[in-house]
Amino acid sequence: MPINLDRERIYIHCPRCNFWARPFLRQVRQRETIVCGGCKSNIQLDDHLGSFRKAHRQVNKALEELEEQLGNLTINIKL
Repeated sequence: MPINLDRERIYIHCPRCNFWARPFLRQVRQRETIVCGGCKSNIQLDDHLGSFRKAHRQVNKALEELEEQLGNLTINIKL
């Protein structure tokens, strides 16, 4: 079952005033423009070379492999 990281937040610094911003990963993936809470300037988010999309695919693939391995797990219990 793939996980949805779109509602997770990350921390970034405003390049103009160094104020912390906390955009959703969905906003990064969609390359949205957010407004800095400190200086009110626009911050253009960029998923450089699709790195978030690639990482998201890798995480989901690893979770699928883990789920498959857990399904093959045999546990012996002795009483």
